[in-house]
Amino acid sequence: MHLTQSRCAKVLGVIFLLSLIPLYCIARYDYLSGDDFWYLAGTLPVWQQTGSVAAVLQAALEQTVQRYFEWQGNFSFIFLTFLQPASFGEQYYGLTAVLTLTTLVVCALYFFRVLLRSYMQATRSIGWIISLLLTFLLVQYMYEPVEGLYWHPGAISYTFFYALGLWMLGLLLQMVQHTTLHRRLLCFVPALILAPIVGGSNYSTALVSAMLLFLLVIYLFWKKQRQNVVLCLVALVLLTAALLISILAPGNGMRQDTVGEASVIKGLVTSIVYAVYSMANATTVPVLLVWVFLAPLVYRLAKQSELDFSHPVWAMVLLFGLYAALGMPCFYALGFAIPERNINLIYFSYYPVVLCAMFYLFGWISHRFAGRLPDWHISALYEKRFGTVFTAFCLVFALAVGGQIAVGKGEDGGLAFSRMPAGMSAAYSLVTGEAQAFHAQMLERAEICRSAPGEDVVLTERVAEPWVLAYEDITTDPADWKNAGMAAYYGNASVRLGDTGQ
Repeated sequence: MHLTQSRCAKVLGVIFLLSLIPLYCIARYDYLSGDDFWYLAGTLPVWQQTGSVAAVLQAALEQTVQRYFEWQGNFSFIFLTFLQPASFGEQYYGLTAVLTLTTLVVCALYFFRVLLRSYMQATRSIGWIISLLLTFLLVQYMYEPVEGLYWHPGAISYTFFYALGLWMLGLLLQMVQHTTLHRRLLCFVPALILAPIVGGSNYSTALVSAMLLFLLVIYLFWKKQRQNVVLCLVALVLLTAALLISILAPGNGMRQDTVGEASVIKGLVTSIVYAVYSMANATTVPVLLVWVFLAPLVYRLAKQSELDFSHPVWAMVLLFGLYAALGMPCFYALGFAIPERNINLIYFSYYPVVLCAMFYLFGWISHRFAGRLPDWHISALYEKRFGTVFTAFCLVFALAVGGQIAVGKGEDGGLAFSRMPAGMSAAYSLVTGEAQAFHAQMLERAEICRSAPGEDVVLTERVAEPWVLAYEDITTDPADWKNAGMAAYYGNASVRLGDTGQ
């Protein structure tokens, strides 16, 4: 049994790595847009003039301080939004996607490993199978890949710091499992470094991380693990202090004045409603098939667990509350609006939340009704014929993924595909030349703008629009903030879109 599961885990690992290749390859055709022009204007010229890394770091820090007092307080992600790979040359812009995707994958796999191996007592093979499947879904079915990976302000500000939050929480959860101070410190020290960084990041990640650490401290206090209580409490204090520094920034008030009045009640209600919607929306046919395939594995882990599953209702309420809290900061500040980069975090969290909910409910059912449940011999099938079950699952899953893809007619009269997994969409854009054409037209635009300093520039609309790369384009209005940022960056009097023939 163990050998078969081990082989299946290795096959799944190969499939998983292959699914990432198009996402890495297409990064070379990424190009700055939107807020990038505003941010890079503060650092790239410094590098071009001085060639000094220290000078670029100083410029990014100065810009972060200015933003803190004039626009927003998230000092961690503002600093890294100014200090991006393209700060040392526009040709390095694609490294943002490489860094973000790698961090997300590594941190998600680590977090799932801690949950499955240390808390659910999964074997190495089962741990890898569940971790790889959920991380595959997390990456391939993120809500908006361009804002999650390829547009630097969205990728770094949200996805990157969300991944760091997973890493920090995983370290602290792993620390609690160790019995010696030395091994605990090996987890605690990096978590302590990450705590203020996560606290100063986007408010969704910072808020939920603080809530999770608070619950962990309460649990450890109840279990009378004094040493772990002290260590986790120190991390919580640092994270909370950083979050408060971010929240109390003078710039937040100025920014809120441009958005409108914030409302706690409206934010709370909207967060709950959206959490229900997003869970339903994330449970597509391919995702549902994965849960069905994993259910017997998770059930067996829960049945064998010695944990106390005595409060299923409160556990579900707590998990759902943490999930809904991810939307609260945006809904509180923006009303009914929430940016796609923040939606990505909610969809990322769907997988660990549902996994924990399944484990707890299965644990309660198996312990509460022990000996009274019908034996459908599913466990025996998974033990004796796991390879067969896994193969059948892969075939049905592949069909379900294909069935989700919408095929229509494009503007040029050819076929147009949508609702593809991110990796498949990236592969399609690479094979058809769409990604290359997108990059070429963006370079052509840049050259036109650079060759017309102080002039009014009229550009043609983008023809190639690869789903994972194309962020919001400029408009026909020169006063649009995107147009103004682009014009200021290239030194033009104005920039706007015109007719294709212009």
